[in-house]
Amino acid sequence: MTWQWMARLTHLTAAAQRRLWRLVVLAWTIGLIVAWAVLAAFTRVAEKTYEDAGQTYVMVAPLAAEVMDLRSRRMTLGSAPPLQAAEQVAQAVGIGAGRLRILPLQSIQGPERLTMTARGLSLRELVDLLRDLRLQAGLSTESGHISLRLDNDKRVDLELVLTH
Repeated sequence: MTWQWMARLTHLTAAAQRRLWRLVVLAWTIGLIVAWAVLAAFTRVAEKTYEDAGQTYVMVAPLAAEVMDLRSRRMTLGSAPPLQAAEQVAQAVGIGAGRLRILPLQSIQGPERLTMTARGLSLRELVDLLRDLRLQAGLSTESGHISLRLDNDKRVDLELVLTH
């Protein structure tokens, strides 16, 4: 059957054979252009996916690093006595002895309790202190009070009752 079709092509006139070859070359060219366009579209999709993954990584990587850092620092002071651990956390945050008072509370029974009073804290010091008391010292806040300072509205005073 194929040889019969080929035999018919050989009996075409010269002009018809030229038209046939032009049609074959045109079809081949169109096929290559379509294949190139499809590959270019897939490449753009892959590049977009790669770029989105990179942007996600840029957003998530610092958060993951911070979480890993917090996990590594977790309970680093947990074996120290609660009073000493609370003092070390406050000093690490940058709260000096002049602005800090920590006293043990008398408790008949139950967990060991402390009162902590810190004066003139900035927002960063407040956040760091509250975070590190839990993560590094293993102390829980039983109750607390935050009040703005009358002399400086960008600073606060903090009073906490902590339990171990």
